[in-house]
Amino acid sequence: MANKGNSRHMKRLALSSYPNVGRKTAPYLAKPTPGRHYLGNCVALVVALRDKLNLAANEKEAKRIVVAKQIEVNGKTVTDEKYPIGFGDVITLKPTGESYKVSIGKKGVIKIDKSDKTISERTQKVVGKYAVKGNKLMIRLLDGSVLAAGKDVSVNDSVVIAKNAIKKTLKFEKGAKCFVIGGTHASETGTIKEISKGSAVRSSIVKVENGENTFETLVDNVIVVGA
Repeated sequence: MANKGNSRHMKRLALSSYPNVGRKTAPYLAKPTPGRHYLGNCVALVVALRDKLNLAANEKEAKRIVVAKQIEVNGKTVTDEKYPIGFGDVITLKPTGESYKVSIGKKGVIKIDKSDKTISERTQKVVGKYAVKGNKLMIRLLDGSVLAAGKDVSVNDSVVIAKNAIKKTLKFEKGAKCFVIGGTHASETGTIKEISKGSAVRSSIVKVENGENTFETLVDNVIVVGA
């Protein structure tokens, strides 16, 4: 029989390390809906609820929670059980008001931490910038979001978002505090000491100082989190 459309699941044995779920507990894992995050850097909402937050015993229970409109992601009620969840997202359980922030753990695996208070802001990296009709500038963020922005915002900067609007811009520059989201040093924090621009055959490199240690990584692996 012909294949009618893309697969709605993924084989656990073929997964990257990012989801950090048991590979032999079941043959398949729910596949995130295409869109916001890159497939290799996100998990489906039901996976986050069941395997990371332990709010459901199985996928059926997780679906019921989502369909009942009890979950918000970045302040927006979500009813798609396979909604992609990735770095920088804020998950809120509406009945209790509890908030969870998605980050990166050691070895680049997904990490979801519970917050003691409701999270009203989130920080995301700018990965693209373009103009639309009327010379209005738009920026594309690491999580796939698109927002209107001013001329002072550049690619690789970070923006602090509150109520779907830019509250503050964090410049990608020497001396800025950063967090590593990929590569060998994933989950480490530090201060940017040097930025080396790349070329057509070489990627841009950033040198990060973490206490007494200094390391280099790709610019794509770094997000600015403070001035």
